[in-house]
Amino acid sequence: MDHLRPLLCGHLGQTYPNRIYQHAAQTDRITNTLTLSTLPTIWDRLAEKGVVGRYYYSDVPFLALWGPKYLGISRPVAQFVVEALAGTLPQVSFVDPRFLDEPSGTSGDDHPHADIRNGEAFLDLIYTAVTLGRSFHNTALVINYDEWGGFFDHVPPPLAEIPEADRLAGNADGRLGFRVPALLVAPWAPSGAVSHEQFDHTSVLKMIEWRWGLAPLSVRDAQANNLADALDFSRPRRVHAPLLLSPPGPFGAPCPPSSSEPVPDLSLPDLVPLARAYGFPVFSGTPSP
Repeated sequence: MDHLRPLLCGHLGQTYPNRIYQHAAQTDRITNTLTLSTLPTIWDRLAEKGVVGRYYYSDVPFLALWGPKYLGISRPVAQFVVEALAGTLPQVSFVDPRFLDEPSGTSGDDHPHADIRNGEAFLDLIYTAVTLGRSFHNTALVINYDEWGGFFDHVPPPLAEIPEADRLAGNADGRLGFRVPALLVAPWAPSGAVSHEQFDHTSVLKMIEWRWGLAPLSVRDAQANNLADALDFSRPRRVHAPLLLSPPGPFGAPCPPSSSEPVPDLSLPDLVPLARAYGFPVFSGTPSP
């Protein structure tokens, strides 16, 4: 059921540009800024075709960067768990972990100074809800990171076509980002296999577009390899996915920061006032299960 591979980031840069790539197949910025985006996204393509899609978040929604545009499709992550188990998920779902409380070690995004056990517990929650759900027989679960967090990679990232929004934002290089872990869980995924085909963030969008007959968002997803190429639809497996046990870390037990460690100028917690201004509920006070 588990198909593991490295996946390249869409952009050799910071968190926000790469997260925007995950939704829009291009970026309108090359640094972490709170400027509202007007880029078309996979959510627009789905809506145009009448395909139901929803975005589930744990505390603060990244889609608030588009203002109130996607408020109507945004839900708390607890609702994802209920719908996954009941087999009532929409046709396309995105799920985000907890981004807040990194200094306390209790966020669920594996960002320093988070306890990585919380991130593992969050992934286990989503994996268990999907694989035990009534619709797992026709579901593909993709797990990937937005970027590599500054860790070393000995493989130089390749070049790709530069979307127009990237050019306007000052990204004249077109280089993909470093590799990040990616896991594909589906009845059609060969067990324990590793794909050697080049995939990036927009390969996930390419799979959605291929499945639902959607137009590409940019030259990047138009030319990306389809993540579905890693699946074998002729041989669905009818075995139960193994259950895992990933206990969370202790609540409120952070990794102490170094006095010489630089403080980031901007991070996802800075989205809180923006999200609230556009009517998004912001959840806090509970670590990832």
